[in-house]
Amino acid sequence: MAEAAGVSRALVHTYLGDRRGLIDAVQVQIVSRLDTWVGHGLGRASTTPARVRAIVQGTCSFVEAEQDAWGVLGASGGFDHPALHGVRARWATRLTADGDLDEIRAQAVISAVLGSAGSWMNRGVDPARIEAALSPLLHADDDGDEDRDDDGEDDDR
Repeated sequence: MAEAAGVSRALVHTYLGDRRGLIDAVQVQIVSRLDTWVGHGLGRASTTPARVRAIVQGTCSFVEAEQDAWGVLGASGGFDHPALHGVRARWATRLTADGDLDEIRAQAVISAVLGSAGSWMNRGVDPARIEAALSPLLHADDDGDEDRDDDGEDDDR
């Protein structure tokens, strides 16, 4: 790698340390690029549905354009990287900004998108279908107990 970069091995070790340091640096770069792709739309979105659309569209576009990077992120444990946890938290904060979506549902939306985007894009799923599938999370009642009556029992039993 040092040879391909035109630097000495010592310089690579100075900046990256061991292999784990290299993997970490690669993961940080990939997460940063993903956040940039999503951030373009998320920064302009002014409603919760528009923010969800930005997350779905940005993530799906990133996965399609950077399939190798997405594969590296998954294969190297990058979905549990602290940088991605930070991105998820920022996105959730944006989704809850209007107060019409609680943090649990915001995290559920983000987890669904990040957890399944690769599979969805490999199968050619239209991002509009993903948005439609996530829509019930945006419209559930505030306490999350839409199928329960006042005594806490499931109404369908």
